[in-house]
Amino acid sequence: MDSGFGGLTFSQIVNTALYVVSGFFFGIFASRNSLFSVMRIRKTFAKKEHSPASIFKTVYSILFIVLAFLVFPSWMATRTTVGAFAYYAVLLFYFSKGWKNFFSG
Repeated sequence: MDSGFGGLTFSQIVNTALYVVSGFFFGIFASRNSLFSVMRIRKTFAKKEHSPASIFKTVYSILFIVLAFLVFPSWMATRTTVGAFAYYAVLLFYFSKGWKNFFSG
């Protein structure tokens, strides 16, 4: 098959575009749920009563944040650098935007 734009084939161009789109949508999902996790952790520590259910929710929230910010992007970077970059860019942008909206008052 003849190479297209910049030496890439049509298949490689489509794959790269799909990785960027998937990184974008995974980043939106992770940023939203990371904000919910931070709010849940903050609410749990604001309350002085710690039940087993609230401790479980806190552990789950911490696990989700670690997965969203460290594990998943590392795994995605082994598959596609462009997708991981899109994921991190969207994650950090929307997380910081949401952080300001949720915690500015």
